[in-house]
Amino acid sequence: MITVPQSTVEKPLTPIDFIAVLEQCSTVPEVADYAQRCPEYVRNDERFTRGVSMRLAAIKGKRAAA
Repeated sequence: MITVPQSTVEKPLTPIDFIAVLEQCSTVPEVADYAQRCPEYVRNDERFTRGVSMRLAAIKGKRAAA
């Protein structure tokens, strides 16, 4: 299970921080689980949505090449 990063007062996180963690997801269910556990403001961000789509495409591309 991929750990969802947590914002702190010292280090507030942006959707970009959550997008970076997507690279750790190696299967479609992992991506779905991770995205579901992210905060709502992140899930509603267009950049995160595009990041999830790109990660899913990369996973599917690797599967097709195999």
